[in-house]
Amino acid sequence: MLDLYAGTGALGIEALSRGAEHCDFVESNARARQAITENLRRAGLAQRATVHALRAEAGLSTLAGPYDLILADPPYTDSGLPALVTAIGRSGIIHPRTLVVIEHLRSTEIPADSGQLHLLRSRYHGTTAITLYASGASDVGEPPNSQ
Repeated sequence: MLDLYAGTGALGIEALSRGAEHCDFVESNARARQAITENLRRAGLAQRATVHALRAEAGLSTLAGPYDLILADPPYTDSGLPALVTAIGRSGIIHPRTLVVIEHLRSTEIPADSGQLHLLRSRYHGTTAITLYASGASDVGEPPNSQ
């Protein structure tokens, strides 16, 4: 799996603790990368992760993939989210069954379809939106335990 804009690594670490085999964490901030590394060490998950000193956009063209799951939680002030969705949809890091989960401001307009990505649904919690995309065929269906 891939955790873009990893911050403290909480999302990727949670996925690792729930059975993900490996996670690539992409974070440009040095202090945040130190926090990720320490959190992975404390959780006993460091051997199943790689922390990359990259901006999210650079990770899309640098990392090999493909990934089954991509999580992105960019800063809410980042105006580049629509371009990021487009870049993911056109990148070589996804395969026909990749799921992409993006947290963003509810008011941010993002594309319904972009390259190989197709919008499955968005859920709203106050001013926050969680948007789920699937790549390839639209038969991906509902993720496990979705409500």
